[in-house]
Amino acid sequence: MKKAIAIAAAAVLLAAAAPAFSQEQVAFKLLGGLVRMQGDDYNKGILGAYQLARDTSDSLSGGYEKLTSGWSFQAEIVNYWGSHVGVGIGGGFYRVTKTSGVTGTASVPDPTYQFSSNYTPKISTIPFFLNIHYRFHVAPRIGLDVFAGPVFQIVQYGFRREATSSLNALSELETFNASDTALGLQGGITVGFRIVRGVTLIAEGFYRSSKVSNIKGNWFLNQTTTSGTVTSSSNSYYLWSYNLTAGSVYPLVGYFDANGPAAEGISSARKATIDLSGPVVMIGFKFSL
Repeated sequence: MKKAIAIAAAAVLLAAAAPAFSQEQVAFKLLGGLVRMQGDDYNKGILGAYQLARDTSDSLSGGYEKLTSGWSFQAEIVNYWGSHVGVGIGGGFYRVTKTSGVTGTASVPDPTYQFSSNYTPKISTIPFFLNIHYRFHVAPRIGLDVFAGPVFQIVQYGFRREATSSLNALSELETFNASDTALGLQGGITVGFRIVRGVTLIAEGFYRSSKVSNIKGNWFLNQTTTSGTVTSSSNSYYLWSYNLTAGSVYPLVGYFDANGPAAEGISSARKATIDLSGPVVMIGFKFSL
């Protein structure tokens, strides 16, 4: 026990005696971690789709899951002007996707039939950002860096739905793919622990705010029944948000042309928004020159 205490004390003394962070002029950061997003209209619509399936089925298992989190990595080069202030430019990539579905039975219309439905939404994003940094030291080996700035994102949105039903031997495949851009802001803090001169272990947390709307892309639908196969497609469909009143009111999302959904019970139709905003937590290394 005494030996362990002595070793720990020696480690503390060495850390305290280590030279302070070098005042590097250029630093390169490489990080990876977890990103979360709010989803907005898509997530509201996916919950509405589940509620509709639940209320119109005799039995139901599984569920549709929201777009919430994924993995991310990014790199940044920071040029410091003096001891504290710097400007960084960087980019990265993150993806949020989830496959989920339901199976069940229903008896409207007669007779009782079995059905299944699987959804796979996917958002792949390339962010580019410009940050203003302010760094300071809290201990010889430990430093903090507060940053904020604008972010520009190239966004790819994809959706795939596969459905089957024993009623008329139905089999459906629907896909939608679109690309768009989004502007926003981000800001956060980095904590660094210098391992050796020029190499620092860093943990970074920040919040990114951005939305994408008016999402236009390529839509495809293939339906096969006992009557045959019907295929439809368009390169100018949009992601729409709307309410369906069928006893209760269900918020839904779907893919339609520029005129939007038009059927009995549909109201409050508008082109959907996907909110990309959310916290990001990463770890990595900073290499200083």
